[in-house]
Amino acid sequence: MTITRSAMRRWMVRTGVRLRRLVKRGETPEQTARAFAIGVFIAFTPTLGLHFISAAIVAWFFRLNFPALFAGAAVNNPLTIAPIYGFCIWVGLLLTGGSAPREPIDWTLSWSLLDRLHPLLMQFLIGTLLVGSVAAVLGYGLFLRLARRRQRRLLLKPQAAKNSVNRSAGREEKA
Repeated sequence: MTITRSAMRRWMVRTGVRLRRLVKRGETPEQTARAFAIGVFIAFTPTLGLHFISAAIVAWFFRLNFPALFAGAAVNNPLTIAPIYGFCIWVGLLLTGGSAPREPIDWTLSWSLLDRLHPLLMQFLIGTLLVGSVAAVLGYGLFLRLARRRQRRLLLKPQAAKNSVNRSAGREEKA
């Protein structure tokens, strides 16, 4: 499967449009960024396969922006689960001084994955919580910047339209 530049560009444009829609919900940029960051943290939690259910419960219980929280939780998906959890286990091993397993881990999503990860459970928990916290803080900052920029653009559009009307009215009076 080859991904072309045009397909990647279309995907990024669609993703950008969807992210911009999240900001238009009538919430402050801080509230939207907070929901996104919580979603990112949920994406890194060791609840294998339950990220979206966890996101829905947290969004409902705390009345958070569900699309923003869901977008954050979508960081962990079938394409990214192995690199994310592999990196989290590596961080956990570094922090606890443990040793890596000799055989490679089969990341096929099933209940037996828990059995395969059992010897690394403590490192896995420490790594996911630490990396998830750092990713949530970074996600908050990046999303807040995006949300504030979007809010400024939305506030400037009516002003720009008003200025162009005033300019055209001034030209008609001179003629």
